[in-house]
Amino acid sequence: MFMRGRGLHFHFHLSLALLFALIAASFGISVKNQSVRCIAAERRALLDFKKGLINYDNSLNLLVSWTSKEEKCCKWKGVGCDNTTGHVVMLDLRSRITYGIFGGSLTVISGEIGTSLLELKHLSHLDLSLNHFYQIADFIGSLSDLTYHNLSSNPLTGFIPHQLVDSTFPLLVNISRNLVELDLHHNQLSSLIPKSFDNMPALERINFEDNSLEGGIPKSLGNLCHLKELNLRDNKLSGPLTFAVTNLSGCAKNSLEILFLDDNNFNGSLPNFVRFSSLRELTVACNRLSGHFEDNFGNFSKITVSNLDKNRITGPLLDLSKLSSLRKLSLRGNQLEGLLPVNIGKLSQLVLLDVSNNSLHDVISEAHLFNLTKLRYLLISFNALSFNLSSN
Repeated sequence: MFMRGRGLHFHFHLSLALLFALIAASFGISVKNQSVRCIAAERRALLDFKKGLINYDNSLNLLVSWTSKEEKCCKWKGVGCDNTTGHVVMLDLRSRITYGIFGGSLTVISGEIGTSLLELKHLSHLDLSLNHFYQIADFIGSLSDLTYHNLSSNPLTGFIPHQLVDSTFPLLVNISRNLVELDLHHNQLSSLIPKSFDNMPALERINFEDNSLEGGIPKSLGNLCHLKELNLRDNKLSGPLTFAVTNLSGCAKNSLEILFLDDNNFNGSLPNFVRFSSLRELTVACNRLSGHFEDNFGNFSKITVSNLDKNRITGPLLDLSKLSSLRKLSLRGNQLEGLLPVNIGKLSQLVLLDVSNNSLHDVISEAHLFNLTKLRYLLISFNALSFNLSSN
């Protein structure tokens, strides 16, 4: 999906998670269906596919039921067929844990993802996760009926096939109306975030955490009207965060609930997030942001978690009382100064407050803490704060 020259080098962790219950209902999938006799050509394709696979423990062989002697391939482990047509619609070959007298062990599969899968023209669900496949099959994007594809936790390396890149990715194009979750976290993706999200209007969750993505946030993400969670933390994204937030301010500003942008290289003033009316969790820690906290968070009544650690946020903490739902507020390692506002005591839901490593100076009294009955973590070290509490 992410171009770099003619392809992309990375260790691939892919999980395109959909509402599989709906898919199963519409296709009548049953992994344990023993009455349907599968299509002969598809049975031969599965046997050919098996020839390229290696199972590391024959005694726990997931594929032991895949044999030419058994004509009802819908009985085979990991195979699901349509109850009406008999077409193979699901392959679930993820690694299993099998328990014996010496504990549990994984039934790991390796080898080649063979082109015989192309004969399974009705395949909609393919799960090869938690195995030892080392290369992405260059034909996967041609499985046009595929709506769930999971290759997570495999040591896949090399080029991503050109069929899987950006708008020429048939897999995403064909399932665009149904795709609700895209998870590519913990890889080595090292290009720009693609702009081709316009064909995926149902997306609710995107996770690109822990890659090396560069550049900014494209406007196409802001046009996802059902987007609830966007996780871009721990990348190399850069530029003014104000621009990035503006690009997210399409219809996504009404649906976005969780936004993780920490551990990037965003700079400039702290944007105004108040326009994101549904936002509950915001983390922009470990960037190079500046500006006043109060100017941008004054009317954030729905926010429950806010982490702005290790930036360059300045000024005093003024009126925090409008953050009435706040449970966790972390401003550690900034350049805040002045007094700790007494109205912090109105944040009755507060569980964690971290203002350590700033330049605050004040005497903390019972008025600050009186209503903080849920507070469990108060981190105020490396300031000029002191306590004046009664003996009671």
